Amino acid sequence: MNLKALMRRIELRLLDRNVANRCMVFAVLSLPMGLILWGLQAYALAHPEAGAFYRPGALRLAQLGLTALILWLTAVVLLAWHLRRQGRDARWLAQWTVMPTFIVFLLLAIGHGLKDTPMGMVLIQELVVARALFSLRTLKSTLILVVVMVMASDLLITAGQLGYAPLLTAPVFNGEDLAGWWAVWLRVMFQAAVLPFSAMLFFAFNTLRRQRKELESLVRTDVLTGLSNRREFMSQLEIESHRHARSGRPFCLVVCDVDHFKKVNDSWGHPVGDAVLAQLGRILQSSTRDQIDTAARLGGEEFVLLLPDTHLDGARRVASKIASSLREHVFQADGASFSVTQSIGIAEVHGGQGERALRIADQNLYTAKRAGRDQTVASVVA
Repeated sequence: MNLKALMRRIELRLLDRNVANRCMVFAVLSLPMGLILWGLQAYALAHPEAGAFYRPGALRLAQLGLTALILWLTAVVLLAWHLRRQGRDARWLAQWTVMPTFIVFLLLAIGHGLKDTPMGMVLIQELVVARALFSLRTLKSTLILVVVMVMASDLLITAGQLGYAPLLTAPVFNGEDLAGWWAVWLRVMFQAAVLPFSAMLFFAFNTLRRQRKELESLVRTDVLTGLSNRREFMSQLEIESHRHARSGRPFCLVVCDVDHFKKVNDSWGHPVGDAVLAQLGRILQSSTRDQIDTAARLGGEEFVLLLPDTHLDGARRVASKIASSLREHVFQADGASFSVTQSIGIAEVHGGQGERALRIADQNLYTAKRAGRDQTVASVVA
């Protein structure tokens, strides 16, 4: 699996609306930080030279709390996986996943010194992950509790009821050179906090860029056929009208409409009718010049081509090619075969009169229909 495919899979996980799946993702992303902290504290418990920087009882209590969190997050992963496979949403699990994680990490942050260690970055990282996965309403009680805990710790420290960094025998930064243990601890924690956070920001901006492009495409594109929609076509028509008005060169509009399309829907059903329109869209795309012509679906079964720098004879050749391709295509439905035709109206315009040309091409289209369908009517806009 390449990097692009992997990022797409992760993005789909993040965008999955199933709460159990989101809880599983949050737990999986939070576990590495918990394991890193657990490993550092386990080393300090096993080595007196490192353990001397901690209050012994407080460090053992912190390790117990962190162990409980790791076991709980592991259980959340297993439980969420089970609920996800059953198709259950389990909204209640969100609070029980997020709140314990924030409480333990915040207590550890306060214990190490919230304001001058990477533990503050750990909390921000967890907040970003949580907000990416859960609604603000889901996080509301957790955020309130975090704010209350931070304010309470500041008040207790200010009042002298709680020492700064109560987990430690002395703050990490005390005005002297860093002790060897803290130099290692800070490097590990800084990298553990900053690198995943940077990766998340990169991933988030990449996802936003891709979704913006998709949204822009949806605004401009007809979903069924992949052609430009009416809004995009009218914008291109205005641009070409101004450009050709300056240059004095002609351009052509080709409007086509599937003959007896209602009969296709009534006889074979709307999915088959959609297949006819999609096929016509493919024919239009293959019959036009890339990055020059504009093929669009105006609405229903009516389509239009904008052919810059094209005279009437050239537009006729394009229309003939399109009509022949559609006429020769055999559609299948319920074991039967059928084909369709289309009527076409063409207008060559000079002086940039785009909207007038569209009206005349549309009039020519209906003249072709009244004349028996499956034919082309063309004229020059004076």
